[in-house]
Amino acid sequence: MVVGLLYRLIYSMRPLHAGQDNEFRAVQHAKRIIVIGSPGSGKTFLAKRLSMWTHLPYISLDDLYWGPEWKRSTDKQFLKQLGEVLQREEWIIEGNYHERYFTERLQRADTIIVMDVSTLEAITGVITRSLNRFLFSKELPKGVKEEAVRIWDISPRFVRFVLGFRRRIRPKIWPLIMQYGNQRNLIILKSKYRSCPWTAPDRRSSP
Repeated sequence: MVVGLLYRLIYSMRPLHAGQDNEFRAVQHAKRIIVIGSPGSGKTFLAKRLSMWTHLPYISLDDLYWGPEWKRSTDKQFLKQLGEVLQREEWIIEGNYHERYFTERLQRADTIIVMDVSTLEAITGVITRSLNRFLFSKELPKGVKEEAVRIWDISPRFVRFVLGFRRRIRPKIWPLIMQYGNQRNLIILKSKYRSCPWTAPDRRSSP
């Protein structure tokens, strides 16, 4: 956590080079953004701050999927809610769920941000998030925010999923990302801290 804060401080103080400045302008003028990547890659942190500074509505797929007391929604319920969101003219949708309306999300988005971080950075992010949930009841899906302290939620199965994301999940979604990315603003971030210059105070877009 301390290392992460240092990285954010260092990156936020660095000036944008030409490529980053073009990416920032694309995001600043976007209307429909999706943020995807491995669990722990920094999707939520980035999407929430972009929502604050672009004034686009923030939509978390976890909020649509998880209900009170961590009850899962049915596929029918989830797809109905997601389908309704996709019909709106403005949003930032954050989350994977690559087997549910993934192509439709890519088709509707005008900007695609991929958090293509290393496995080490992703698993570190997962551990940090779980500590926040377990100790402080933070970073919980909206439906369970008022629940009692979250149980420790890193299961062996979930760890295997994160460790194998780049090897198993990434090859499945990458061809679609490239296909639609050629027709849209495609931004690939190799580290969650790479976006820090965008979210520096002097980079906030005006209301």
